Amino acid sequence: MNMKRLTTFFSMTVLIGVALLSAVAHAQDPLPSWSDGKAKQAIVEFVAKVTKEGAPDFVPPAERIAIFDNDGTL
Repeated sequence: MNMKRLTTFFSMTVLIGVALLSAVAHAQDPLPSWSDGKAKQAIVEFVAKVTKEGAPDFVPPAERIAIFDNDGTL
């Protein structure tokens, strides 16, 4: 392999690795930009409660609606 191809291959490998690490980090925290607190905890618990099939509070996907205004609040 010549140096240009080797550099390109290495760069692509690094980019793919960074993308995978980012995906894993986001999967662990559903609201990564939010500070830990009561509001974040309440939202995460609510979503878990209404999306668990078979749970008494389950809401089917077709009935799930969220409305946001311009600053991202509900």
